[in-house]
Amino acid sequence: MLTLVSNDFVNRYVQQAPLAIREDLLEVIQMMTLIAPDAKLVSDLGIPYFQQNASWLYGVAAREDHLCIYFSDLHVLHSFENRLPHAQFGDDCLILYRLDEINRNVFMELLGQIKVHFFMNHREPFELI
Repeated sequence: MLTLVSNDFVNRYVQQAPLAIREDLLEVIQMMTLIAPDAKLVSDLGIPYFQQNASWLYGVAAREDHLCIYFSDLHVLHSFENRLPHAQFGDDCLILYRLDEINRNVFMELLGQIKVHFFMNHREPFELI
């Protein structure tokens, strides 16, 4: 069993989620934390999401029987469609019914790619001297 992250909002959010998805929800949040340890965990949208440089990176919402994982860059998301066959790819999110049904390493790679693309899209332009 994973331990709760040290964030009161996340702890309450996980405890209020349907029992069947609590462990998966917590694990997804912890995966996001591992990939973006310097990102700020924010709650003002009503769901746990990670913010970097005042822009959102990714977040997760608990539903009755699944998780909706939102990403800042959907172009990266669809390149993983064949590698995450048990996930559903929506217009604006990835839908997971059971974390055990997907390859966690591929999911972690997706989170990493989202972070890389985020930084590429939000970097300061170089100044030539």
